[in-house]
Amino acid sequence: MLVTKTLSQPHVVWEATWEYLTDDILYKKRRETGNPELNLTIDHIKNIALTEIENHLLSNGRSLQKWPLMPKPDDFGCYNGNRLIDDELKYVVEDQLKENERLMAMITDEQRDFGCSKTFVYRALSSAIRSRRMIVLNTASSGIAALLLEGGRTAHSRFGIPIDADEFTTCKKMEPGSDRAELVKAAKLIVWDEAPMMSRHCFETLDRSMRDIIRSSEDKPFGGKVVVFGGDFRQILPVIPGGGRAETVLQALNSSYLWEHCKVLKLTKNMRLLAGLTDDAAKDLQSFSKWILDVGDGKINLPNDGQVDIDIPSDLLIKNIGEDPIQTIAKEVYGQLPGEYKVYLSSDSIIPSDVDVEENVTYPAEFLNSVRVAEMPRHNLKLKVGAPIMCLRNLDLVDGLCNGTRLIVAQLLPHVIEGRIITGNSIAGDKVWIPRMYVSPPDTKFPFRMRRRQFSVTLAFAMTINKSQGQTLESVGLFLPRPVFSHGQLYVALSREGWVVMTTKIDTISFSEKSVLTILIMVSP
Repeated sequence: MLVTKTLSQPHVVWEATWEYLTDDILYKKRRETGNPELNLTIDHIKNIALTEIENHLLSNGRSLQKWPLMPKPDDFGCYNGNRLIDDELKYVVEDQLKENERLMAMITDEQRDFGCSKTFVYRALSSAIRSRRMIVLNTASSGIAALLLEGGRTAHSRFGIPIDADEFTTCKKMEPGSDRAELVKAAKLIVWDEAPMMSRHCFETLDRSMRDIIRSSEDKPFGGKVVVFGGDFRQILPVIPGGGRAETVLQALNSSYLWEHCKVLKLTKNMRLLAGLTDDAAKDLQSFSKWILDVGDGKINLPNDGQVDIDIPSDLLIKNIGEDPIQTIAKEVYGQLPGEYKVYLSSDSIIPSDVDVEENVTYPAEFLNSVRVAEMPRHNLKLKVGAPIMCLRNLDLVDGLCNGTRLIVAQLLPHVIEGRIITGNSIAGDKVWIPRMYVSPPDTKFPFRMRRRQFSVTLAFAMTINKSQGQTLESVGLFLPRPVFSHGQLYVALSREGWVVMTTKIDTISFSEKSVLTILIMVSP
């Protein structure tokens, strides 16, 4: 809650809850020391807890210093080093060397495009440099992609890039001499995965800040540092609200002045599809791979590409296609889960600084409760134990809680939700607790800004195509009641895994207009 700034008086919460927060410290210390008779004073226990809180805050770019009334650990302010640099140098050199030798023995020069082990290449680069006691900053455009990289963070979090970056912005808290600036100066390599998703202004913002802090090379891109961008321009490009093709192209990375300084390296073999297959299966999947690349390149542009009639099993049909497709799927599936619902209602309000107090009468609570914005959880959140949910915000990248992280509900408590992470190999199975917090959408169609206090999660029986980018999924169903609307979306959806298209006769659907409902069932080959 301190990381997400949802506590206005954290010192009051600390005094009321410190006993609950510290009740396992003595037990842990006895196990660590092997002394079952060990005793600690209350002040010592509090100090250990405050130290853990401070270290966790520092890992997420915060500090107890922000809250003057909060008690501080005894050694607070005594450390004169750079914790950000220290964290990046904690990797065990011997382990990194073994990892690099293992990866280099497996790597080929032919990976590329979707499922082509770009992440594998990043891991090889990172382990090679870290085995020499050097710093690599692994970043990505999304939290989900960042989880796939060791020590990965979102680019916005790592560098302090503003959300609304433009041609004049610079990185927050990266002034010359700051800890963040010194970390960037000390880095030997910066990796930025899924780069085509971001606006060129984000890269140019980082470039301006790095030239400012590395004055000896201010005439070179990124201050002379080596930056590896990874991604596929066939996939989703920056989303420009209300923008068309020209505006999207203008915001892409290859429209930046930095692009002329980039050396493009292409990988040429699809590793995700061909791993462990027979020659015949590999040949079939190579053909499938070429078809998907043609989709991404826009070469398949016939009205129906030779396939007009798609037969769908009646027991797979989701008949109501007028609603949000994800909510439609959730309604069909959710009732089949055992157990009782627990309903969480949000507390909605208008941010006082945005409108006069008198205007609040115009917006009753019922209206605010009905507002649905993509970045916000729903007012009425109905959950069951065992239901899959998805995190809607970057809450704690260190523990794997980011926008897009999928979890299974383990407990539904009055003030927190306990979940088990099912996303990411390194953190899958970890238990986490999600509190209520204030969420304010950056932009809405309304003439005011509102905030909603709610658990920042949503049901995850289905997810949008954008959310799926960067994830490898064994079996996926693609539900397209409406055409995809953005560049690269169909390519991203089709490139998650191998496909089998199952069809059957359907003649019971009535449409308000001429359209085709397509349900593709995707299974592992």
